[in-house]
Amino acid sequence: MQACKYCGQLKTPVKSHIIPRSFYEIKAFSQNAPHNSLSMLSDAEDLKPIKRPIDIYDEELFCKECEDKFMIYDDYAFKILNEQSSHRKPLRDEKGQELGAYYETYEYNKLKLFFMSVLLRAGLSDVLFFKHVKVGPYIELIKDAIDAGTAPDSNDFAVFLAYDDETKKGLVMFPPAQKRIEKIKFYHFHIGHVIFYIKVDKRDTPKDLQPIILKPNGKLFLIKFSLKDANAYDILKGMVRVHYEIE
Repeated sequence: MQACKYCGQLKTPVKSHIIPRSFYEIKAFSQNAPHNSLSMLSDAEDLKPIKRPIDIYDEELFCKECEDKFMIYDDYAFKILNEQSSHRKPLRDEKGQELGAYYETYEYNKLKLFFMSVLLRAGLSDVLFFKHVKVGPYIELIKDAIDAGTAPDSNDFAVFLAYDDETKKGLVMFPPAQKRIEKIKFYHFHIGHVIFYIKVDKRDTPKDLQPIILKPNGKLFLIKFSLKDANAYDILKGMVRVHYEIE
């Protein structure tokens, strides 16, 4: 027995998935995307992709009761991003060029808490793959939201989604890392073909990102960009084109 990293009680830990393995079944955005093995890219291994089973877990993280807190959010996120992938609609500019995809409706509360829970799990884990995720005092805020079953407003832990439609060799999973956009700190995570960015910063979300972050009663947007040049400037530059189509 050991102390659960969520509730702090001495209990038997269970096999806790940081990123549920089902998310590597999320359907590709391109019909031409290959379906071969997952490659994981980690700086702990000299930045060389390696083949591994699709499974990342921590056996010393949570007790069963706390692990089960995440199930409702994991199930919903998988449902909308995979099982309801046919509900996605293309987002195009005036010339017909694809800018991304969107869902007309979704459950903000469940999906936002899913992304917050992944951040929490990665921040508490000692698994080397998640070593760059440092959540600090935000841990308690996330726990409070999960325990209450109520997601904070759109600007707190703001989330936006993206996808890379240029994958040629199947899924490549990069370790979560920090990215600053207009000096605001975000972490980005790969979950199958989807990449989510989550703000871990008290300051407001950059203005150019406001139209695409998760919002109650809003549409769910997924923005297309290439991972090979997805720096902060390119992300914001892409948003200028997206604004025209959304607003």
